[in-house]
Amino acid sequence: MGIFIFKAPFSRLIRCIIPFTYFFFYQSGVISRTYSLMMLGFMLSALFYKERNEKPFRFIAALSVICGASAYGILLAAGISIAWLWEILGKQASVDKTRLFLKSRVFHALLILLVYNILLLLCIYPFDDTFGMTVSDNRSTIVMIIYMFLMAPSNAICCIEPRVGVMSPETLLISIFVSILIDILLFRLAKKVNKLALFIVPYMILSIFASFIYFSIHHTGVITMLYLFLLWCFFDGMLNDSDEVNLLQKSNELNQKWLRYASRALISIVIGISVYWSVSASVRDVFTNYGTGRETAKFITDNNLDSKNIMVAWLRNKNEKTGEIHDDYNYLQGVLVLAYFDKNIFYNFNNKLDNKCYLLHSINTDNSIVDELIKNHYPEVLLGTDSEYYTFGSDIKMEDFALVKSVHGARIWKDITIDDRQYVYIRKDLLKNYPNLHELNIEDERVD
Repeated sequence: MGIFIFKAPFSRLIRCIIPFTYFFFYQSGVISRTYSLMMLGFMLSALFYKERNEKPFRFIAALSVICGASAYGILLAAGISIAWLWEILGKQASVDKTRLFLKSRVFHALLILLVYNILLLLCIYPFDDTFGMTVSDNRSTIVMIIYMFLMAPSNAICCIEPRVGVMSPETLLISIFVSILIDILLFRLAKKVNKLALFIVPYMILSIFASFIYFSIHHTGVITMLYLFLLWCFFDGMLNDSDEVNLLQKSNELNQKWLRYASRALISIVIGISVYWSVSASVRDVFTNYGTGRETAKFITDNNLDSKNIMVAWLRNKNEKTGEIHDDYNYLQGVLVLAYFDKNIFYNFNNKLDNKCYLLHSINTDNSIVDELIKNHYPEVLLGTDSEYYTFGSDIKMEDFALVKSVHGARIWKDITIDDRQYVYIRKDLLKNYPNLHELNIEDERVD
């Protein structure tokens, strides 16, 4: 953000407020913190973009930061590189021009970036037993294509996603209208500064991957970073030397009267709503128990339950298209509890002897690993939620267990709080050993 505040080609007010908008201040700064590295890559890439042909290795180094931060970074850096190649070779390609390009420093820099990304892809290439969220992804490709082009732009700027909470038809129409407006404005700007490829190619690649492979709600912030990068590149070098010349005055220089008014309104909406999200999320973060891991871990420690045979519910996925039930034995509902222990306390998570307290993202298709882990283990403590999407297995009779703790937590997204629960059960024949614990009514907890 320091790079943005002191180097971005926008008005001083905009440069000072943008760091406090939602995706930069809260989402990347507090929750999805690894995306701060991608943000650094975009800031450096925007800073070096203007001199990319004169100093290509510096620009490539900045793109490498984006690539190293996330697989999405690899896609976006590829799109930026393709747009760069199109600028050099696409319009008037010839044998002589291509020969000169192959001898240039730009080609050597791009070659280094290609090799680096091949190494990254080898590192992240999945094993045969790798399990990902795509197994349970029920969204159709058509729906995702519509979302990426008609809703994602506004959701990355100033609208709430339709997948979070319930959206009225009016709110959905506003989201689509704002997305179309954003696309039109960016298209006109890109065309005016001869950077259409830079606008179209990276987002097109991202949209194809998101539609056909995988996209989650927190990836919306990646679109926000891309838009800020694009605007920096569009306006860099266009403004006067004086810092007093701002973005709206530049619209006059472009002789686009309608763009000036639309930009003024859009910038006000974008910054105002996004800052509101930051304030709302921060307040909720302070006064809300984010997640259930910390409080559940404290309950386990305070009652010396970590020495017991603790079994945790695993995730059950139902594919709405096929009706097929798939149990994900890798992802356990209470995995966040392990962040507060120096060893694995769940005997049905990974292999307890290895003390691996993190998700391996591998799946055992014949259930033999889980069967071996729970064999001859009659669980004394259960952790799970009151949901059909979690299961302890058919051999567990819930009437043999007493609910003794209901941990209330929440997840925060923009100005929405999403309820999160964690239930702790103890086998009833052991409850007498814990006089300070009492059986709770599950129906009361559901209402609460």
